[in-house]
Amino acid sequence: MKTSTTLTILGAYNALMGIIMLFAPDSMAMQMVGETRATESPELLEMATMFHYGLSPALLMLGLTLILIRSCSMNTAKNALIAYIIGTGVLLALFFTVFSNSTVMNFSTEMAVPDMLAIALAVFGLVKAK
Repeated sequence: MKTSTTLTILGAYNALMGIIMLFAPDSMAMQMVGETRATESPELLEMATMFHYGLSPALLMLGLTLILIRSCSMNTAKNALIAYIIGTGVLLALFFTVFSNSTVMNFSTEMAVPDMLAIALAVFGLVKAK
């Protein structure tokens, strides 16, 4: 698989998630904490909303960086994919340890599926780089 294709897909996914978090942080926060907890503790919902506002620029920056380096050298592309794999691996580890054991989050495995697919694509793109 061409590294430019892998970088484009991963970049578009992350940029899109960053934009969605910027324009729909309330609905994402509601999904994150759940309606019952949000009703019981409006401050928790507000904190989750602020979390999404804060995460938005980071995802947008990551996505745009991946898109903008599509024409870089093979070594640079592989290094970017390795960095993406490490970062997403840490994210998934946090999902399934900290987030899944939290009493204030409404975490389920289905919420991590897009990130699991993204890391699989990054690994595939790294192994089959051309």
